[in-house]
Amino acid sequence: MTSIFLFCTSDVPASTINQFMTAFSHASEDPNIFCLVRTPDQEEFDEWGTEPPVHDFTTGFRDATDTDLRLYTQNRIDELKHTDKAGGLSPVWVAKLDERSPQDSTVVLQYRKNRSSWTQALEDAEEEFGIPDQADVDDQHIWWKWRVSFADSFQLFNSMDDGQPDIIRLYTRPEFLDPEGVLHVDVPRKIIKGEIPDPITESVS
Repeated sequence: MTSIFLFCTSDVPASTINQFMTAFSHASEDPNIFCLVRTPDQEEFDEWGTEPPVHDFTTGFRDATDTDLRLYTQNRIDELKHTDKAGGLSPVWVAKLDERSPQDSTVVLQYRKNRSSWTQALEDAEEEFGIPDQADVDDQHIWWKWRVSFADSFQLFNSMDDGQPDIIRLYTRPEFLDPEGVLHVDVPRKIIKGEIPDPITESVS
């Protein structure tokens, strides 16, 4: 089972953290998969997810950038692997609760794919190389991120976890964002399930 580091970049109330974990678990019908990382010098990690309820704490990641969180995740999980303590912790996902989360019940989920794997997937599909907009790209990795409601977070994770290019392209289309930049998964979910046609594909055909 995949487990994901969860950071707070402001002092998010424990009630918000528990609300998020509970909403995700309820949708997935599985135990919580998020490992709460409270401070950069944390020594013990819940490698299969932190069991709620959690209690209020002062975060050590206040105002940390996405790059900070990604690098911490990669380096810390690499260290844990050397001591066989990584469990299901995945370096390709990062979750962040921030100053908005208590007000609008949203979480920022970030997903990484190796650039070489992305290139190979497109070659296998006989598609031209391209990376959907709003990705952070370096020589090795491509990172995408979405702000999504707690209620929609599992649907995004479940759809994205295999990293298929057509799914990533679908979920990164700007028309599914509301004016506050929150992704709403209803339409892309229905397109994936074949319940409604994709308007772009339909217009091309």
